[in-house]
Amino acid sequence: MTVHEDILNDCGRRGITRLCHFTPSRNLIHVLASGYLKDRRTLDIEARDEVNPTDEYRLDGHLDKICCSVEYPNSYYLDIVTRKELVFLDWVILFIDPVVLWSPGTLFCPRNAAAENGSLIAGGWPGYESMFAPRVQGAGGRVFRRQVSHLSCSPTDLQAEVLVPGPIPIEAVQGMAMLTEKQAHTERARWDTLGLSPPTVPTVVAPLLFDKMALTNHIWTGRRPTETVV
Repeated sequence: MTVHEDILNDCGRRGITRLCHFTPSRNLIHVLASGYLKDRRTLDIEARDEVNPTDEYRLDGHLDKICCSVEYPNSYYLDIVTRKELVFLDWVILFIDPVVLWSPGTLFCPRNAAAENGSLIAGGWPGYESMFAPRVQGAGGRVFRRQVSHLSCSPTDLQAEVLVPGPIPIEAVQGMAMLTEKQAHTERARWDTLGLSPPTVPTVVAPLLFDKMALTNHIWTGRRPTETVV
């Protein structure tokens, strides 16, 4: 089989339905207006001051890629960046079509892609498979061992990343998650005020996706968090 077929088949076996990418809600306006989720290199070329990159430094070195995670967000990094943001408090998790997993140029890392200056990043089946290894050494020397109860669609280290070539067209976004129903209504009102066409994909309220401890517990015990369509 080809690498495409290997990854596609494994996604089906594991029940992988999406990738996740989180962004401050103020950036979502620019995604809707442009029709693209843009990589750091594209944003730098455009010199768009009003767009604020989530990761200012990108130590992984792949500025032409967009950092995503498999099935659920990297809630540990999400917790770090949300604590740093003191003004714009609302964040949105975008659900991206898993087809990008087996698309040309996609790279994988079994832990946070910035680890060891990006030296653990790899492509193809070996890179993809590394995210689901029985044992992964993560941040701070901590070793994660994949237990039988671990949710099959989630990587062994919940900070594993997929680096997707950008820009990603908005048509590949198949849904989005927000923390509260109030936030969902606020976002829609903001889009209306700015004359932006609202996304036609489902919006869910999923507070557990924004709670690193609760999400980790669910994944380690094989439970999918509740996501309520609004």
